[in-house]
Amino acid sequence: MSYFRSDIEAMKGYTPGEQPKGRVLVKLNTNENPFPPSPKVIDAIRNYPFEELRKYPAPYSDSVREAASKVYNIPADQIIAGNGSDDILTILFRSFVAEGNSVGWLNPSYSLYPVLANIQGGEHLTIDLKEDFSLPENLAEKAKGSKLFFITRPNAPTGNAFEKERLRQFVADYDGVVVIDEAYADFCTDNCFDMIDEFPNLIITRTLSKSYSLAGIRAGLAFSNKNLIQGMHKVRDSYNVNGLSQAAATAALLDQEYFLANTAIIIKTRESVEKTLKNLGFDVKPSEANFLFCIPPMDAEKYTHAVKEGGFLIRYFKTTGIDNYVRISIGSENEMDEFLSLTATILKDNK
Repeated sequence: MSYFRSDIEAMKGYTPGEQPKGRVLVKLNTNENPFPPSPKVIDAIRNYPFEELRKYPAPYSDSVREAASKVYNIPADQIIAGNGSDDILTILFRSFVAEGNSVGWLNPSYSLYPVLANIQGGEHLTIDLKEDFSLPENLAEKAKGSKLFFITRPNAPTGNAFEKERLRQFVADYDGVVVIDEAYADFCTDNCFDMIDEFPNLIITRTLSKSYSLAGIRAGLAFSNKNLIQGMHKVRDSYNVNGLSQAAATAALLDQEYFLANTAIIIKTRESVEKTLKNLGFDVKPSEANFLFCIPPMDAEKYTHAVKEGGFLIRYFKTTGIDNYVRISIGSENEMDEFLSLTATILKDNK
């Protein structure tokens, strides 16, 4: 006998990237930042008035929103903070999707979207990308009937950034709410913030997990017009971001010098690793994220197991259409040098 709703009982939950247990492994499987957080984040946590932990935190995460407003030049009342961008995504589903409503996303894309749709009792509308992972033609027509549509840019797991003008046209033509998930935008040459005031149906989400090295603190943001943000505030948990996370996120956002320096190194390392992998025979797709999506010159699953044996975790998606690909997060320069050396040895042994 099960006490769960029948649809919850039947569904599969989100599968996160493997976490090392016991043996020390280098994690290149969950797109984490290889650098520690800003020293100002460490100071903010050390200097936090711990006696305040007996009290509830600021319900609207004012300091985080004000810091984000300063960095992105978007008014604070057009920003909402969350316990990671996954919390933001949950708020979006609760805000706009009733049981039986259709929710859309691209394929392949972030595998949490269908899980959240199932939890909310929403119907899936999955639209396949082209063979080169670019946007399909007539996207708005194909998405018709859905209430909410997610576009990840740069896309995960593929790493490519869809053309902005194509996106702009889609947002203009689509009848529902469009969410552009910009989890990896800080590694990209541009972003979609300039569209916020242009369209009343657009929401942009961000995370501090990747480019700000705060995956463990859980801090995310969403940006939109005042009307949509106010409605989302009705739905979020009353105190959804804890006080320590608010202090850390605020400090990270305000240390732009540290953030920009680390991001530049990751991009430079990504470009170098891409070149080496191509020389080793990999088919590497263009990436504007902090990872590379590629086809190894041997069985992808076998390659994934081999690098794990050598001390590295990468991501293999046993999913139809991309089951010959692996996703490799960009680590430190030293980690990537060791990884590439290991890869060369594996390929040599599997000729």
